[in-house]
Amino acid sequence: MSMYQVMDEENHCIATFYHFQEAVVTAQDFTVWDDEHYYHVEELDLQVV
Repeated sequence: MSMYQVMDEENHCIATFYHFQEAVVTAQDFTVWDDEHYYHVEELDLQVV
């Protein structure tokens, strides 16, 4: 199972999503709204034990 985190340019987690597209749209929105920061998506691969 994968989850996706929206991170800022200093790799601080801003939000977490189950759907990649939702994370991408959120990162793009944050980048447009806050021109002093850059946001990107990182994938988390969760291992179920």
